[in-house]
Amino acid sequence: ITFYILQMGLYLFNTNICQPLAFDYCAYWSAGKIINQNSFADIYNLDLLTQYQKDIYIQNNDSDSISFRPVEIPYLPIFVLPFKFLSMVGLSFSYVIWTLINFIGLICYLRYFTKKVSSHPLPIRLLLMILLSLPVFINFHEGQLNVWLCICAGEFLRAILTDKPYKAGAWLGGWLLKPQLLILIIPFLLIKRSMKVLSGFIIATVVTLTISFGLIKKAGFINLINILLKSAGGGVTSIPLAMMNWRMLGEHIASFSSPIIGWAIIIIGSVVTVTLSLTFFKKRILQNPTRYAIAILGIFAATGAVTWHAHLHMSMILIPPMVFLLLKNELNKKLFAVWIFMPSLMQIIGYTISAYIKIDNLPINISPILGFARGFTGFILNLFILGWAIVHYSRSNEGRPKGDNENLLTKPYLT
Repeated sequence: ITFYILQMGLYLFNTNICQPLAFDYCAYWSAGKIINQNSFADIYNLDLLTQYQKDIYIQNNDSDSISFRPVEIPYLPIFVLPFKFLSMVGLSFSYVIWTLINFIGLICYLRYFTKKVSSHPLPIRLLLMILLSLPVFINFHEGQLNVWLCICAGEFLRAILTDKPYKAGAWLGGWLLKPQLLILIIPFLLIKRSMKVLSGFIIATVVTLTISFGLIKKAGFINLINILLKSAGGGVTSIPLAMMNWRMLGEHIASFSSPIIGWAIIIIGSVVTVTLSLTFFKKRILQNPTRYAIAILGIFAATGAVTWHAHLHMSMILIPPMVFLLLKNELNKKLFAVWIFMPSLMQIIGYTISAYIKIDNLPINISPILGFARGFTGFILNLFILGWAIVHYSRSNEGRPKGDNENLLTKPYLT
């Protein structure tokens, strides 16, 4: 708490909004402005984004320069719709409203999720620990959208465990906000032959894409695809060196060795991670909710390690399966505590090293230090959680008696 307060205080007293406080939110707010004054399709027009953002990203504002690079909007327009209304008020006040909506929404959802899967209230200590995790703090600090991804992950898991496959697939469609997260869960569902879940996902995808196409038409979609390709190639706002995946590790190693070595690490590491995940979690399980939740947690953690674009705040998708397993006394509490506190500790160490380097005036850019402290910690934790999930999933196959067709969350499996 002290670390977060000091960090926020530094930003509020020494910088303006958007640098770096609310960095992502400022882009969303500018997109809302464009929607209100132009059209949905124009939020993917980089020239128009530049025009709107040069007034709010003050640190880069130079009317005599053409070097300003806008923060792209890499999302389908249906997910940008809320900012059409949030941009009707001033930027700072709008950011406060957005933060409160997300903060209250996350708390309410976690209470709802807990009640539905355990019939018990959410422990205050557990809620506080989750709110203190660095992924959650970064989400609020940058004004990101990951509370929605967290809710979709929780409702997907809950629908699966209550034998509502079409509903589960529909909630998985919410991940089209950041479709790179689907890289492992879709193959996992195919291996499990969960065709009803996939059918629900396909229906949700068709509806989402149809509405989005209606909003931006062909030209807008072409611009959106170009933005996604640019981001995948290491665009200005993707920041690969701060990610929590094999791509991050490969980029860092390539920076002091060679691109060939970097690519070799990315490819080999990703292939091994995917192979281990799908090999172990494809094993047949009896209908035991805790073992299925362990598999989902492992798949989500592996996703963070292998998907091409994954920052630490996207780790919020791990929260629902971890909460479920904690309530069942199945998740290692030390592992959970490490997930909560280790990233913040490493961030403090990163700031300390940066301050030392700055004092000594060493000729080095300190940004990679902070990025590495955040990204590498998230990457290692993804691998630890995946390893834990594989080990525990492969243990005893105790489950329900054959012929019991009730959903997975009915008694006595909750007690």
